[in-house]
Amino acid sequence: MRGNKQKGSNWGKQWVGAFAGAVVGWALVVIFPALEQRFSLLTVILWCAAIGAVLTNLDGFTRAGAALTRSQNRLFNLIVGLGLPALVLLLFTILLRR
Repeated sequence: MRGNKQKGSNWGKQWVGAFAGAVVGWALVVIFPALEQRFSLLTVILWCAAIGAVLTNLDGFTRAGAALTRSQNRLFNLIVGLGLPALVLLLFTILLRR
């Protein structure tokens, strides 16, 4: 059964990326106070944390895109893999506004 386990979990890597992104978001609000006036502190920190988590797991998005496209082109697979969650969120936004 040990052979079935994947190469390793990316959870730890994603948590580090999310934490680093949150720290960067907090630093941006401190450096640029206009961000806090336009958006709330929590909003900036959460968006930066989400971006940090995504950037640390680009291989996962590439694998997801490859599973759908069956292509060997890494850039195309990455674009498809990143586009799917964005498309789902856009669809939810459109449906919830009605």
